This record gives sequence, structure tokens and C-alpha cells, in this order.
Amino acid sequence: MSQWYVLVEKQGIDDTWLLEDKVHVEGGREQALARAEELSLSYREGLWRAEEYGHLVFRTSETSWLLMLTRESWPSDRDKPFTSTEYARLTVAELVASKEPPPAPRPASKKGVLRRALGRD
Repeated sequence: MSQWYVLVEKQGIDDTWLLEDKVHVEGGREQALARAEELSLSYREGLWRAEEYGHLVFRTSETSWLLMLTRESWPSDRDKPFTSTEYARLTVAELVASKEPPPAPRPASKKGVLRRALGRD
């Protein structure tokens, strides 16, 4: 049985997209699409004072959404408000392959200074 996910990406400081979360969805593609649509309307992860954000949700394809999250503040030293904007992408994806990484090898033990001084290396 295939496994379905909603992948959540956030735009990084240098305009790269970073995978923020993988939301596993029980069921198939239709359940994953429904979960992604639900997340697109409620997503506020990692936003400071999330209740103060407005949002626009764009469906960019059958399986992808782009979220534009904005917050306006009025710093006391400015003559006009400041708007901060963050972006997130949601994509429905089927896991098609997986391989666990091999365990890391244990590093060789280091000989202590005292053992070297006594010539017991």
C-alpha cells in the first residue's frame, strides 16, 4: 500500500525553499488532498503572534498550494505601517522509495595523555 504525505515547505532567508514538515496521511491520495486543503486554510506554524496574520491561499495545481501570510505592524519610530510577509508551500506527495541511513560507525577510542606519557599506547 502506498504512503501519502503533505509536504510543508517554507521560504528561507536566502529565497530557498526548506522542507519544514512531512505530514503523513492515513488513507490514499484523496485523503491527502483533503488534508492539504485543510492545512492550507489553517496553517500558521512558527508564526510569532499567529492570530495577527492574514493569509491568501493559491491553489497552483491539483496537488499544490502557495500560502502568503502577512502581518502589519506600526513601529513607533515610523510614519507608516510595516508589512511583513512569509510564504509556505503545501504539496501532496506519494512516497515511492525509502532507505534508512546506515548506522554511524563508532569512532576509534582516543588514547589519553597519561597513557601516552607512560608509553602505554
